[in-house]
Amino acid sequence: MKDAMWKVDPSYGVRYRDPRDTEQQMLDLVFEPDTAPLRRILHDFISEAPKGRTVTELQRYTLLETVYRPAQVITAVRQLRESGAVTTEPRAINTKTRVSAAVQPPRTGPSGEQGALW
Repeated sequence: MKDAMWKVDPSYGVRYRDPRDTEQQMLDLVFEPDTAPLRRILHDFISEAPKGRTVTELQRYTLLETVYRPAQVITAVRQLRESGAVTTEPRAINTKTRVSAAVQPPRTGPSGEQGALW
């Protein structure tokens, strides 16, 4: 179902909203979708587990609880790691990788204001 949903022609203006996204951002189905809502959802899910979660757990959660596809998880985890929001063990991201919420404070912008991690 999700693969079919993501293949919908974006020129017709088909949009979805993920019920798990607290910001209720509309999701445009395009070739390079905005996965910011997925990153927020995954970060919250990872943060709930003191020992983190495996990529397999994240993919299953994504399949069952979001409008996103499990194939989008690895890219989202990579982006979360690059922003400093999560850590991965080992560094290479595959289905056995454990993803944990980072313990460091959020990054700040050039003027000292707190910015989004993703």
